[in-house]
Amino acid sequence: MPTNDIVAVSSLRHRARRVLWIFTAVAAGLLGGCALPRAAQVPMEALWLPASPNQPGRTLIVFLPGSQEVPQDIVREGFVEQVRARHPTVDVVVADAHVGYFRNRSFEDRLRADVMATARARGYESIWLAGISLGGFGSLMYARSAPGEIEGVIALAPFIASRDVLAEVAQAGGLASWQPTLPLKADDYQRDLLLWLKGYADPAQVRPPLFIGYGTRDRLEPFPELLDKVLPAERLLSAPGGHDWSPWKAMWADALERAPLKP
Repeated sequence: MPTNDIVAVSSLRHRARRVLWIFTAVAAGLLGGCALPRAAQVPMEALWLPASPNQPGRTLIVFLPGSQEVPQDIVREGFVEQVRARHPTVDVVVADAHVGYFRNRSFEDRLRADVMATARARGYESIWLAGISLGGFGSLMYARSAPGEIEGVIALAPFIASRDVLAEVAQAGGLASWQPTLPLKADDYQRDLLLWLKGYADPAQVRPPLFIGYGTRDRLEPFPELLDKVLPAERLLSAPGGHDWSPWKAMWADALERAPLKP
């Protein structure tokens, strides 16, 4: 990204509290008629699942559920068991980062204060973010806002942008060649996220390793070539299916094989 673009984006990010967590936009992409969201609790609850009850590991995966899931669903569906099988010394915490935190725009603050700060206090040296659906979106947004804090990201079926915005990117020839008009509007979190993802194509910009994927029939999948010239092929995940557990679990197993998690 040219220097003037970096300065413009940096200035934008340091404005007084941006409207990144507009509930109606997130709901339109991720919820589709589910029940009203739960109220955000302080502190954010989390299910801590260390590999050894007596000795924390060096590496922690912070997992964020989807919009209709609770932490126990992630355990029940075998996501933690897959971590144990592939990375037996890696610890897991599933944060209850539900829609209520996005609705009142406290997601980043509560995750940082109630989960990340606790993880640092417990001595973890390497923290990965992972999530499905809404949790995948949250993983991307948190990593974007916390440079240097996250070791890597695994985002499964995340909402990235509306069809209109994605069409704009496609018409430009893809994310690597797309350039929006700057400065962005204060509430334009979709293009801001796309600009951050675009930065993965620039070796001069530091980014945590990102693994991202969608089911082949996922309603949230952006156009297939969106990240082709931005991320290495081995970091783009796919599995047969739609916006559901089967492809998520298949891609999770694939990501755990590829991701350089420290033992």
